[in-house]
Amino acid sequence: MSLFMDPYAENMQRDSTEAQRLDEQFALLTENIGYLLHPSVRDKMHPHARVADIATGTAAFLRYLAHDWPDAILHGFDISTSLYPPVRTLPNNVTLHVLDARKDVPVNLYGQYDIVHIRLIAAGLTASEWGRTVRNLAKLLKPGGAMQWEECDFTNVRHFPGSATSTTDAASAMGFTFMTAMRPRFKHGWNRLATEMRNAGLVEVHTEAVSADRVYDTRTRLTANGMRAMFAWARLHSARGSPGALHMWQIDELEQRAYADIQSGCYVTFDIHVAWGFRPE
Repeated sequence: MSLFMDPYAENMQRDSTEAQRLDEQFALLTENIGYLLHPSVRDKMHPHARVADIATGTAAFLRYLAHDWPDAILHGFDISTSLYPPVRTLPNNVTLHVLDARKDVPVNLYGQYDIVHIRLIAAGLTASEWGRTVRNLAKLLKPGGAMQWEECDFTNVRHFPGSATSTTDAASAMGFTFMTAMRPRFKHGWNRLATEMRNAGLVEVHTEAVSADRVYDTRTRLTANGMRAMFAWARLHSARGSPGALHMWQIDELEQRAYADIQSGCYVTFDIHVAWGFRPE
């Protein structure tokens, strides 16, 4: 359920199938990044640290973090509760709340967190909303606290053959269709994080990028995961009768060929960008 206008739901379903896909995506991206928290950010963790995860979705980040930090205070925030796991399944130190990151954060949350974490919020922000959103979320940090933010450059998605006999045409066609539609959202954010963090008053801001195909064993699963997202998007817009949407029969035919591409060794690549910075002491 969402108390605010939910831009994510404009393009993706918020249901159990999407929750499972997001959990897998989180795990695969984290494996390719190589860490949950960058070592300089992890240094801010302590047994009773307070951590906020924004656009928490299925609370995957907090569930991972709780495994190593069972006494930390872990709060998840999202514009909608629709992807939240049942409360009974969450670690005892994880609680989930509703928050629209685009709007001013409540004053009672100012300066409350040692770490603020955000991953993949680009689909929910327009170009003009990035600066304000970063400034809003920086207010959550305690003096000396750390912000870490991950976004993917989905505008640079490419499907490559994994061998001489691999095919890529259908996977590439679906990727192009999806990226053309989503480009107004995805072309911003990943390339502005460092600048907007500095504009929000953060210091010691750093960035790095890794390729989504860095870990060979994740390639097939990450490619299939992305295909599930794109075809779910296509079916949603077809059912709505959105302008330019594919017919269901076209989607079914393209999907069959795209998964044949993956089976042949086709894999996806794009860049994962990580930025982090600190509120001055």
